[in-house]
Amino acid sequence: MKNKLVKGFDRLAPIYDSLAQLIIGKGIQKSQLHFLNYLKEKKKLLILGGGTGWILPYIVDINPTLKIDYIELAPKMILKAKQSLKENTNINFIVGTEENVPHHDYDCVLTNFYLDLFTDTKLNDVIGKIKKSLLPNAHWIATDFVSEQGWHKVMLWIMYRFFNIATGLMTYSLPQWENSLIQANGKLVVMKKYGREFIKTAVYQF
Repeated sequence: MKNKLVKGFDRLAPIYDSLAQLIIGKGIQKSQLHFLNYLKEKKKLLILGGGTGWILPYIVDINPTLKIDYIELAPKMILKAKQSLKENTNINFIVGTEENVPHHDYDCVLTNFYLDLFTDTKLNDVIGKIKKSLLPNAHWIATDFVSEQGWHKVMLWIMYRFFNIATGLMTYSLPQWENSLIQANGKLVVMKKYGREFIKTAVYQF
């Protein structure tokens, strides 16, 4: 199943960002940029499910000395991420998942549309593993879809079925990612909605 996911997301890599904007609009990128100011004073960042890496130049502009472990399952996504920047020795690219986090001294973690890949049961385990890699009082910036209106539910149904066909993703509904972060003792600091309130970006402190 993991190999099928890799191949699926590799196939989507060339069109992934354009497809996302076509379906959701510009709010999908604006939401991910909104709280990057929290990275200004950070020393070490963990990015999970980084995708094509379009966000990396913005992060480097905000904090040029920030050390980053950038983890993404699909090798072709990693390749695009590397191409988004000229040589930068502060970024360590890793093909993998939360199972491949190499260190335990991050003062911030960034998950953009990553938590929605899991069932509620699995998500609790995923968050627990990531949390073990964070320093006390670290910030977790999470951006993902929410299901608060009727049309949100319709869009999510369509999107999950698309990714099931295109990548073999076996998750069919949005997990309660906000509740899971809070249950893991994450304290909500601030939040903002985008895309006609279909997307929520939030900062938690652990």
